[in-house]
Amino acid sequence: MPYVSIDGIQTYYERAGELGRRALIMVHGASQDTLSWRYVIPFFAQHYDIIAVDLPGHGKSSLYGRRGVLDSTAHNARHVIEIAKALGLSRPIIMGHSMGGGVATSAAAQAPDFVGGLVLVDGTAYNAAQTTGYHSSVVKDLARVNPNDWFSVNFGTLLGKRTDPARGAEIVAEARRCIPEVAFGDLENFAAYRLVDDLPNIVCPVVVVECDEDWSVPPEPARQAIALMKAPTDFLLFEGVGHFPQSEQPEEFCSRTLDAMRRLGLN
Repeated sequence: MPYVSIDGIQTYYERAGELGRRALIMVHGASQDTLSWRYVIPFFAQHYDIIAVDLPGHGKSSLYGRRGVLDSTAHNARHVIEIAKALGLSRPIIMGHSMGGGVATSAAAQAPDFVGGLVLVDGTAYNAAQTTGYHSSVVKDLARVNPNDWFSVNFGTLLGKRTDPARGAEIVAEARRCIPEVAFGDLENFAAYRLVDDLPNIVCPVVVVECDEDWSVPPEPARQAIALMKAPTDFLLFEGVGHFPQSEQPEEFCSRTLDAMRRLGLN
């Protein structure tokens, strides 16, 4: 199993596709890991050098500190940048889902000359505390009781009407695999991140993927976020899909997202 050590943290990653192609780094959402990309990696590996990472505390990566996770979205972003540099990648595209969208955005803002493109999958909540259900009171009072139960119930409400029930059960089960302290740390980081502060510093092309049945990162705030970007953008809206398009409707996600990436020259 491949690992890379970043600041003493053993970080797991999965690699697929042909070396020498454009690198596409996949960053999972809260309470998830590389498994969340399993239905789309084979497709994108036909076109890119895929590196799917487990952020610290998730999946097979080492725990970090008291909470098990890094202390902020910006810290996670620096970690992803260092992974890319350690692997010798050049101008990688970062595809981030949900919380991972914030990580990807922060990485592009911190390293505008290094990050070559973004694909933000239900990850463009430009002010999470105002535009999502993850208010500080929810995080502190409800989720703290049992983060895994909170996540699994939450994930169930985030599925679209077109999602196969068995696939939905799979997605919900993923939430229970995460260590409770890590799940809670993810919530804290996501709720505290102000994507709006990073948007003016994004210069690379950005594909924004949104779903009309996702109440946690709804389409309208994503459109508002796009209006603040100076970079070229392409907006995709999936109908009847919830917060996990790469798992709920992987074939549609792959084809439409790849087309958008090509329109922006991300190939």
